[in-house]
Amino acid sequence: ARAPATEPAVVLLDEPFAALDATLRVSLREDVASILRDAGASALLVTHDQQEALSLADEVVIMRAGRVEQAGTPEEIYARPATSWVAGFLGAADVVPGTASDGVVDTELGRLPTAASLRGPVDVLLRPEACTLEAAGQPGHGIEGRVTQRAFYGHDQLVTVELASGRQLRSRMPGTTAWRTGDEVVVRIEGPVHALPHADAR
Repeated sequence: ARAPATEPAVVLLDEPFAALDATLRVSLREDVASILRDAGASALLVTHDQQEALSLADEVVIMRAGRVEQAGTPEEIYARPATSWVAGFLGAADVVPGTASDGVVDTELGRLPTAASLRGPVDVLLRPEACTLEAAGQPGHGIEGRVTQRAFYGHDQLVTVELASGRQLRSRMPGTTAWRTGDEVVVRIEGPVHALPHADAR
């Protein structure tokens, strides 16, 4: 309250919501964002809460060991991370190797669309929301796997699946279907994927 009262051009917020419980944190940060926008003040928010950064910021800067790894809008950084480290830092992401040519990448999950400029070995970064699950035996294409872990959050759930190769993928699904450890499933990649040249993704 004291900071906007002086009508500053810039307000520094250094983890201002860190000590609050989850429900109050969400409502208060929405109130603060509204107040700052109404006041026409820019804000520099320092936070270790990725959801906070994505939901509040117009531009996000990801820093690692004192240097900038990537800067851009929340949508750009989340959908097109510059490295696999950025992808894993800003939300869950699994890496699947593949070979790219002519706008597609061949992986153990099948052929997936990618940038036409990519060729040769790549790392495909898969967000959990890009992976959908169905019970084994359903018609259609996909790769079979087995549920090894499930974290239930009410509105959704994060389901870990092990493929025949031993590779594990995470799938974010609605919380309405109760997947259980040991369930046989079919994994399909239906959302967007992002691939990086293998050397750049290390």
